[in-house]
Amino acid sequence: MGMTSKDVRDLIRATPFRPFRLHLADGNSLRVPHPDFILVAAEMAVVAAELPGGAPGDINLVPYEHIVRVEFLPRRTSRVVRA
Repeated sequence: MGMTSKDVRDLIRATPFRPFRLHLADGNSLRVPHPDFILVAAEMAVVAAELPGGAPGDINLVPYEHIVRVEFLPRRTSRVVRA
C-alpha cells in the first residue's frame, strides 16, 4: 500500500523540514529538497525535479499509491565564503 495525501502533507509540514526522497514503485525516485518542490493534491503529489544548482525543473505527477518508501536526506549546509 502506498502513502496518502495526509502522509505527504505531514512530511512537508514538519518543523524543521527534512529533505527527503520519494521511492516509486517503478524504481525511480524523486528528491524533495524543500517544501516548495512538492504540492499535495487530492489524488497525487505534484513534484518538481531538482535541476543542477537547486532550481525546480520538470513536473512529475505521482499517484500516492506509487510511493513505496520515503528516505530522509541530510540537510545541506550553506558555506560562508570569506574574502
